[in-house]
Amino acid sequence: MNTLTVSRPITHLLDTVKAFRANLGEAVNDDELTRLLRDTALPREAEFAFLSFSAGYVMLAVPPQEMSDWYNDQGWISPEKEKTARVIAKKYGLLLFEPVDSTSTFQDLQTSATRVHHHLEMTNGRQTIIVAHPQFLKIRLFGKTPEHLYAWEALCPLPHRCELLQDISTLYHTGIP
Repeated sequence: MNTLTVSRPITHLLDTVKAFRANLGEAVNDDELTRLLRDTALPREAEFAFLSFSAGYVMLAVPPQEMSDWYNDQGWISPEKEKTARVIAKKYGLLLFEPVDSTSTFQDLQTSATRVHHHLEMTNGRQTIIVAHPQFLKIRLFGKTPEHLYAWEALCPLPHRCELLQDISTLYHTGIP
């Protein structure tokens, strides 16, 4: 099992992944980093677990979700989830959007109707920071800072408050015991 050597103990999942990426630098690509991280004893946090790292994002497994908690009959995000997401977005100074899952549709087995689902995205106006979906959670760990001027510049670590995953976990509270 791999261990991460840093100057201070890291207990937060996002900080651990960010430190691991920074420690390895450009010597490994995102696929290699994902495989290394899967072989590392990563902490679980607020019921989220590491799945992968790609293009500056960490993808996390979420607790089992009841789709009816997330979607109304037309496939839009439920008012309860939207309200919770708005509170989180406001706390972190982010804008909330509900884009369509453009390449996926859902067929209701009872009515045979096909519906398109939506998901939640929170952005800082320059880039998407959080993608919340009933089957996964993505959080941007590396991105463009306000100092970025050119597209070729390396992505920088983005700051995250230590309670971010705990706050987001409220979206994933469900009626499932």
